[in-house]
Amino acid sequence: MTPDTALKELPAGLVIFSTDGKAQFGWRNPETGVFHAEDDGHVIANAVGAVAWHAGIMH
Repeated sequence: MTPDTALKELPAGLVIFSTDGKAQFGWRNPETGVFHAEDDGHVIANAVGAVAWHAGIMH
């Protein structure tokens, strides 16, 4: 994988924003639409939105 193709090969992640002003990495369940935290998988019940981001490298 080269830096030029990295954005095309890695899946988008989400930065999820919640009503308490926090932002955290997470994912969205495609069946339920519920947001989950990346660190422990818990449901982010007070999520108000998310922004997709693409990593240039994966570690």
